[in-house]
Amino acid sequence: MTSILANVTAMSASRQLNITSAGMQQTIERLTTGKRINRASDDAAGLTNADQFDAEARLANQNVQTDNNNFFAAQASDGYLSEATTQVQRLVELYAGGNGSSSEATSVLANANNAMTKAGSGTLTISSLATATAALATIDSARSGFAATMASNQSAANLSGIEAENATAQKSNVMDANIGNEVVNLTKWQILSQAGTSALSSANTSSQYVLALFR
Repeated sequence: MTSILANVTAMSASRQLNITSAGMQQTIERLTTGKRINRASDDAAGLTNADQFDAEARLANQNVQTDNNNFFAAQASDGYLSEATTQVQRLVELYAGGNGSSSEATSVLANANNAMTKAGSGTLTISSLATATAALATIDSARSGFAATMASNQSAANLSGIEAENATAQKSNVMDANIGNEVVNLTKWQILSQAGTSALSSANTSSQYVLALFR
């Protein structure tokens, strides 16, 4: 029925055009930001999950950094003990050659203890060939401890890295826009917008036909 009091057809076309406009604006925003969720109203539950995944990823990345720092600290200590080993081996040679009381031996022991101190492994007391040989075993034991620390922290860093990757992927799955789908949506909204504009124009024109009857 044609009515001059209420153009329901035009109202419906206008309402649908507003829906189309909102959909197009959302699609354009997703394409320009690369994000599916740009505000809580887009997906409140999804935003909550994404924030949780982001927190998990940040924590895991921090753990990777901490584990790597611990690894490199142990690696440095192992390097110091490697130098201590070199110095003590020279002491073994000096004591074996009857030069354990020489100034060189004193200097070499000082070098060894300097390396031990940097490694945080205390100092050595060497007064004979036997104690020099025993010192090598002490150093080897300390290096084994640092080797275990390096292996442990390297493994922990790898695990934390995997956790960071997974959490980041989960966040991306929730937050990121599917660009292919959004391009398809943009085309759809453009077509609907053109069709809606045409339909609204036609609906408004029908009222003009009624007015023409009174001329």
